[in-house]
Amino acid sequence: KRLFTNGYRIMPPPVAAAAAAGPGFGTFAAVAGGAALLGAAGSIKSGNAAKKMADYNAAIADRNAKVFEQQAEMRMSAQDRDNIRFEESAAQFLDTVGVAYRKNNVVANTGTALTVQLESAANADEDIAYKTYNAKVDAQAFREQATNATLQGNVTRMEGAAKKQASRIQAFQSLLGGGEKAAYASMMA
Repeated sequence: KRLFTNGYRIMPPPVAAAAAAGPGFGTFAAVAGGAALLGAAGSIKSGNAAKKMADYNAAIADRNAKVFEQQAEMRMSAQDRDNIRFEESAAQFLDTVGVAYRKNNVVANTGTALTVQLESAANADEDIAYKTYNAKVDAQAFREQATNATLQGNVTRMEGAAKKQASRIQAFQSLLGGGEKAAYASMMA
């Protein structure tokens, strides 16, 4: 079953040659070739499924990153609102203290009365700074979680792409191995 063209020997494709060879090794060659095709198709489907799963998991990680970023912003916004309320409350307290001093005929902007009010104002500023610092620390922790989620999503995407590429290589190897078996069987026929 050899073909000659211009003095060169040309072999027909292994699966076709095996099928033409009839029963025996030819049937084995056809089965080997078919099995190789099925194996290759299965590998490719498996790789595609792994890529889709990785993309899905990466999308979840991206969503989580956005949620963490929003939590960081919400934490800072909430602290800003709390600071405004606290400043208003502290101002009202200092006004009340000043009124009480004046009601008792104490000059509120000199001596001990002034010192007490200045210390109260400094304490209020210190409390605001402390709470703002804690809010920034909390927000930074949320941002760090967002960064980690983003990185995890990127790694997951890369793993999915690598699995897809590996499955394509495996499919190619399956085809080569099946072609080799089919060619050998057709030569034996």
